[in-house]
Amino acid sequence: MSRRREAIKTKLRKSAAFIGETDLLYQHKLYNTLINRLYYSCFHATKALLLTKDLVSKTHSGVVTLLNEHFVKPKIFSAAHAAFFKSLMNERLQSDYDDFIITDQDHVFEFIEPLKEYVNYTNVLIEKYFDENPEDIYRPSLFS
Repeated sequence: MSRRREAIKTKLRKSAAFIGETDLLYQHKLYNTLINRLYYSCFHATKALLLTKDLVSKTHSGVVTLLNEHFVKPKIFSAAHAAFFKSLMNERLQSDYDDFIITDQDHVFEFIEPLKEYVNYTNVLIEKYFDENPEDIYRPSLFS
């Protein structure tokens, strides 16, 4: 397996691990932390998708920019899903850094199913990409 493919799989495992924490956080009413975990699940799934094109960003906003530029504009990726990711990023920033924001159960619940759909959508695109481009799995790249 190429290093790039390993990096993609690692990002997808991280994304899945963060989703795995959501039930426990929800049960214990840790809603701000839950928003954080939902965001990072989405973030790592998105970074995995970007790696299919050898795209790497050092910033969170850069991930959004690269997603829009290389996937949404060429209509490879749904604009609605990209808007969800951006919205979740803003929620995470408010939840983590705004002292006056207290996330409640109803608000956080709105993000759980769309997040799972987003991650599934991203996984399908990654698998489709490798199915359609088997030569890219082993081509020399930034991660080989």
